[in-house]
Amino acid sequence: MIGILNAYHFDANDVGYQSDYSLLFLEFVQNTFPERKNEIVEFKVALGQFPESPDVCDIWFITGSPKSVYEDLPWIHDLSAFVKELHLGRKKTIAICFGHQMVAHALGGRVAKSAVGWGVGIRSFDLIKHKNWMTQLPEVHPEKMSLLFSHQDQVEVMPKEAELLAGDKFCPFQMMQIGEHIMTMQGHPEFTVAFARERLISRKDKMSSEVYEKAMASYADHSDFTLVTEWIRQFVYGESKSKVKI
Repeated sequence: MIGILNAYHFDANDVGYQSDYSLLFLEFVQNTFPERKNEIVEFKVALGQFPESPDVCDIWFITGSPKSVYEDLPWIHDLSAFVKELHLGRKKTIAICFGHQMVAHALGGRVAKSAVGWGVGIRSFDLIKHKNWMTQLPEVHPEKMSLLFSHQDQVEVMPKEAELLAGDKFCPFQMMQIGEHIMTMQGHPEFTVAFARERLISRKDKMSSEVYEKAMASYADHSDFTLVTEWIRQFVYGESKSKVKI
């Protein structure tokens, strides 16, 4: 089974952007592992719904969230504890945005609100280390890649066991790997431009007009979400099993 630890849907009555994101993330996982699209189970951890054990699934995803990993909420403490169990059990885990930050937070790193403000829109960043599961690299520039972003918090200190894979001056710790079982990223390969734009519009008053306008204009730029999807497959399965004929 493939487990989604949904940290985005925190309001039980929500039928808006939280529900939209839940469906978006499910589609992302289905597209990443199409041969296992009927083996996906969601746990709404932000509503207190947790798996009985890390052994329930062999692959785990931790979603983004409008919340912060340092908030004093029971479900956040419980998720931190569950991440430690995933790590101890060497469970294959892919963590995105809030999930990326949660892994760092749970395993000895530090997360804080960024002093340089919002990271929004399609942004490019540097690939710092190439791993054997990165069998393909960005076509335009092999040392850089681009993803959709929507965050104000970011990792300031990585866990001691983590390897830095990507980053830039704005957000130094954007992608990391722990052992052979955890891979995390600050960007959003699961986002669509339409969803990212709607979330940006809803936060317009929380950022400068310059940041807002630059992010809006960036949505016409290239994003490497397809490449990252393939990287996730290769990280989980290895190169020989990553490609599937449907």
